Amino acid sequence: MSFWDRIAGIYDIAQAANRKVQKQMAQQTAALIPEGAKVLDTAAGTGVLSFAAAEKAAEVVCTDLSTPMLDKAKAKAEKLGIDNISFEARNIFDLSDEDETYDVTMAGNVLHLLTNPEGAVKELCRVTKRGGIMILPTFMLGKKNYLVELYKTIGFDPSTNYTPQKYRRMLEGCSCGPVKAKLIKGIIP
Repeated sequence: MSFWDRIAGIYDIAQAANRKVQKQMAQQTAALIPEGAKVLDTAAGTGVLSFAAAEKAAEVVCTDLSTPMLDKAKAKAEKLGIDNISFEARNIFDLSDEDETYDVTMAGNVLHLLTNPEGAVKELCRVTKRGGIMILPTFMLGKKNYLVELYKTIGFDPSTNYTPQKYRRMLEGCSCGPVKAKLIKGIIP
């Protein structure tokens, strides 16, 4: 059982500690989704970005490697009455979709956890339509933070401690198109 499977039941409670950032991230995601878009959300956890995208999207595919996380997301979607979302266990590095399938692809708060974030970005780029949008928020762990240190005591293991500048350079190095970035300030920016 993975770390993410083990914490699925408390994931939303843990995320509430960084509520301001989570709320702004969801609002900004919703604002970026074109009306009627086909959206892929990878490493979706319990679905925060999927639900934000569902406000305007025609279809959202909510994916994660953790089945318990997807079960939580599905239950939340049912409770909220969101019916334009499907749920699938998928690997961000090996998506089964054909090239240029989605208007929007997303990977929220996962790239800092990966040893090969560039590989994930390039796979998302592959399935994003030409002229489409990739939404890739991730936590900036460049400075010591008490909440991150607490997460580490229960098994959280980030691979990269991004600063905004380092993150931008990584994204630009993937050569997927222009990079626009905004820092959302909070406990974990």
